Amino acid sequence: MSNTIAEPLMPSGKDRSISLSSTNGHPWLRVAASPVWACFLVALLVRLWLIVHTQGVIAGDEAVVGLQAENIVRGQFPVYYYSQPYMGSLQAYIIAFLFLFTGPAVWAMRIEPLLISLLIVSLTWRFSATLADAALLSARTKQLFMIIATLIAAFAPLYDIVEEMRVTGGYVEVFTVMLWLLFCALRLTQRWHERAARRELAWRWSGLGFLAGVGLWIDPLIMYAYATIALWISGYFLLELLKRFRHTGSHSPLNLLKEALLSASAVPTTLLGFAPGLFWGARHHWANITYIFRTGAPPSSSHLQTLIQVGKLYATCLAPRALGGALPTQPDVTTAHPQIVTVGFVVVGASLIVSVAGIVLSLYSSHTLFLRIRQLTLLPLLFVLCASAIFCTASISVLALLAGCGPWDVIGRYAVPLVVAIPFIVAAAVIVPLLLLQEKQQTHVQESEGSDSALRPMVQNAPLLRFFQSILILMIVIYFLAQGVAYVQASPNYTFQASGCVGENPTDLGPIISYMQRSHIRYAWAVGWIADPITFETNTAILVTQPGGRILANNNILLHADRASIFVLARHNDAHPAFLQELDTNNVTYHIERFSSAPGIDVLLITPLNRTVSPLNPAFTHLFQQVFGDCWRSGFRL
Repeated sequence: MSNTIAEPLMPSGKDRSISLSSTNGHPWLRVAASPVWACFLVALLVRLWLIVHTQGVIAGDEAVVGLQAENIVRGQFPVYYYSQPYMGSLQAYIIAFLFLFTGPAVWAMRIEPLLISLLIVSLTWRFSATLADAALLSARTKQLFMIIATLIAAFAPLYDIVEEMRVTGGYVEVFTVMLWLLFCALRLTQRWHERAARRELAWRWSGLGFLAGVGLWIDPLIMYAYATIALWISGYFLLELLKRFRHTGSHSPLNLLKEALLSASAVPTTLLGFAPGLFWGARHHWANITYIFRTGAPPSSSHLQTLIQVGKLYATCLAPRALGGALPTQPDVTTAHPQIVTVGFVVVGASLIVSVAGIVLSLYSSHTLFLRIRQLTLLPLLFVLCASAIFCTASISVLALLAGCGPWDVIGRYAVPLVVAIPFIVAAAVIVPLLLLQEKQQTHVQESEGSDSALRPMVQNAPLLRFFQSILILMIVIYFLAQGVAYVQASPNYTFQASGCVGENPTDLGPIISYMQRSHIRYAWAVGWIADPITFETNTAILVTQPGGRILANNNILLHADRASIFVLARHNDAHPAFLQELDTNNVTYHIERFSSAPGIDVLLITPLNRTVSPLNPAFTHLFQQVFGDCWRSGFRL
């Protein structure tokens, strides 16, 4: 066994395994024959199928991004998502660029996360190759590890890929930056361990800083990666410092400290990456920075019971849902039957157990199997640990207790970044028999390093290992088949629809838009889940907004509109709901058009005829508050 693999964190690049393909032949031929192209194709087909299958349904938050992209095309330059000064508008700018060629369209919006997801696939391929080289895998084992990891990233669990494909302000972008940061941190510590030139290390620190700055602008979820790379790099530094104190030589502790000072080169590039946020914050009393510290602050010790409750809900519902891919918006999901357990969850859960066990055993045994598992999974598992700890301690996580485990998914999307690390953990578990076979083929290494006698009989039983490897490959095939079934069975109307009571709003707005166009209705009040999609799909030809909605300009226009219509939900068997009774009491005459919204629910389009019904009118203020309040706090119930 190479001495390098016994390093706690970093391998040397001098002993890395051979490449996937033969070194003979033209490099472009090796690139063209790479299995990564098949992974790209899978990622492309899966996402295209999901776009077609869902028939253009978008949630209200997604429509707001589309409206922002339309405004960018018109010459506006926003920095953050409307009314949320912590989610950068990078996604809106990319979509606006696509709109220049396609015009505003739902399918064009979905193309943006599809393109970004290909970058995730590429990063997963490169990251898995680097991890495989660090673990000194043979060419065959390395190739299998890379293919499995990249295929899992390309064909992710349904819940994760839906959140990735949602156009809600930059989730797919921040997932990409997280993965990129982890990869850059790994390469930085590897090259630092290999005594790379200080100029190269400074450039690597600079690149790391720029990604960190861009990620902070995109979404505060980047803190998951911040914590991970901080622990990873500082862990390497401390272990290397202790080693140099014990073994004095040409590479003194003082030299390591001088090299650590190169981290200062990350400061200016971090500020450069976060420049849009700095520019905006300086003009808005640093509301963006204040939000990050306020929302991300852990609860005080007096809230220990709440912290325990959040942790329990995370461990039993939110994390399993993110790992297994169960989609909460599906019609069969209820609080009594949340449908958490899936084939994907079983596979990922077993892989986590194998990886954690391998790392723990590597602390007590020098067997190369455990050391290689540690090299392959330590950084991904550290990310899972950091993401879980930050999620459970952040004050915003308390909102999860409002809904419990059921169809109402309030903040489950904040657990989805776990999918960044899962491909490497599952792939490492699948190749365990191949790792043992590789050990068998390196008998001279076993003899020289004194392999554990407890594992030697298993190592020597090659047919049994190949049988186990076949079983694990079959398990992965079943995993992907189960994923495919989940994709096919997903409801087209509710896959991208918001969860919980918001799901009562209509998903097919075509009949409503057609009626409004025929009736020359240009202005209407509605909850954002109806309002923003109508405004986006008509390119603001019909302006619908929620009172006090995200886009202030639209709200001001509606406040001055003459006899704007009003959208209200009502039960299908309720011919004269409470809202109409209130209008009758105030002597308002009106016209009603009724549309099907959800099973047992209709949406009413009410057009006042003799007077304007405005939220500014004291006679209607309470009524508007009831109808347009948050659905879980509103006093107006269907």
